[in-house]
Amino acid sequence: MIVLGIDPGSSGGLAIVKNSLNSLPKIITALRMPIVKIYGKKVVDTKKVVEGLQTYSIDVSIIEKVHAMPRQGVTSSFQFGRNFGGIETLAYIYSKRVDYVAPAIWKKSMGLGPSKKESLDLARLKFGESDLWNIKSNDGIAEAALLTLFWLEKFNSN
Repeated sequence: MIVLGIDPGSSGGLAIVKNSLNSLPKIITALRMPIVKIYGKKVVDTKKVVEGLQTYSIDVSIIEKVHAMPRQGVTSSFQFGRNFGGIETLAYIYSKRVDYVAPAIWKKSMGLGPSKKESLDLARLKFGESDLWNIKSNDGIAEAALLTLFWLEKFNSN
């Protein structure tokens, strides 16, 4: 089974994890959320996301179920929603199934707090030593990968 985890924020990430009966889940590709600036606004570079996804037959995409934050401005809320919608659309195009999990649910289940360093450390423990986990800004990749593990443990019937 091939699972795509998506941490949808502009500093988020994507991780494609392969799970098989004979071995532990393994990250087969990962990338930070690719961002470009258009008219001064950060926008997800969906073309780069497509390049990262199109070679895989993804069984399920797990998207972190996010929402606008209180006291977030109208413009930034709109921009966040625009980026989320682009990523969500690609998940539906390239996956056979799409599920959503709230951060409070999956993080609590995995014993994570709000610290991004905790996510990097747990990803190192679960997926093994990698240069990925030594870069602080890869916390979105770590969370995307951990999201796939949460889903596989809780909802995968295989």
